[in-house]
Amino acid sequence: MTNIYSPHDSFFRSVLADSQMAVDYFKSALPDHLIKLLDLTTLKRVPDSYVSAELEKTMSDVVYTCLRRDGKGSVAICLLVEHKSTPDKYTPVQVGGYLFSGYQQQIKQRYRELSPIIPVLFYHGKQKWEYWTLERLFNELGGGLLGFIPNFEYIYHNLRDTPEAAINAIGNQFLVSALLTLKYAFDKRKLKERFRDILSAGLVEGSDDQHTSLLIYSLGRVDFTEEQIKEFVNGLPLTIKNKVMSTYDLLIRKGLRQGIEQGIEQGIEQGKATVVANLIQQLGLDDSAAAGVAEVSVDFVRKVRADLNKKMK
Repeated sequence: MTNIYSPHDSFFRSVLADSQMAVDYFKSALPDHLIKLLDLTTLKRVPDSYVSAELEKTMSDVVYTCLRRDGKGSVAICLLVEHKSTPDKYTPVQVGGYLFSGYQQQIKQRYRELSPIIPVLFYHGKQKWEYWTLERLFNELGGGLLGFIPNFEYIYHNLRDTPEAAINAIGNQFLVSALLTLKYAFDKRKLKERFRDILSAGLVEGSDDQHTSLLIYSLGRVDFTEEQIKEFVNGLPLTIKNKVMSTYDLLIRKGLRQGIEQGIEQGIEQGKATVVANLIQQLGLDDSAAAGVAEVSVDFVRKVRADLNKKMK
């Protein structure tokens, strides 16, 4: 299974950490009949993991709850963020494990009634990948045995095959920029061609932390030289120009490069620790964002942060 600390997963989850971004995303990703059923104005993120400790090792989850429009209770909207560069036909097994783990957690938390879970699978890989149900994994299974196979649906949001026009129609410019960057994350030529337009739009809306996250992820997807970055920046408004250059300078020059150099001299783990320390001190990234950029676990970031705090005392 994919490492859940990949920069793709971390970036997408950081985007959805904002409640308004999450609302706008679900409005674009969920089918109309669910939009009519759910009151997305009541959307709240579940702070703790919604899966078992065992599944948490292999799956990354962003979980929200919201009320139904008819007032008959809440529904858990579970977003399974699983980055795959190639199709994986066994994904329905993962989704099924996620569902039953979620229901088991509800039982442990003594829910009066179980709340239905709507899993959403987000895919932005390079290869074509069609929707695949669990029963399709069992070839030529007769009707007498088919009933023993769990039957469930999931929302398949295939960003690869989503037209740009549909993404632009979302309206939230930061979210549009983030999704377009993810859409072309594995197509450097296309991303380079659209880089100025995509990034410029995204930096107009959103918070400073969101801008930093977008810049870190997008600059990591393209292999621009320093001269190309400066050429790109020259056409941007002054406020955006300063933000791009300061982030690039801190991240690339003082962060990753210094970490790589020290990593060669001191060992990979120490080099990663230097990268994380720079991301925390100079860019002010939170644990999740720093983990995504440095491609380490959140626990590793927390340890580095704790060490930094000790040194400051």
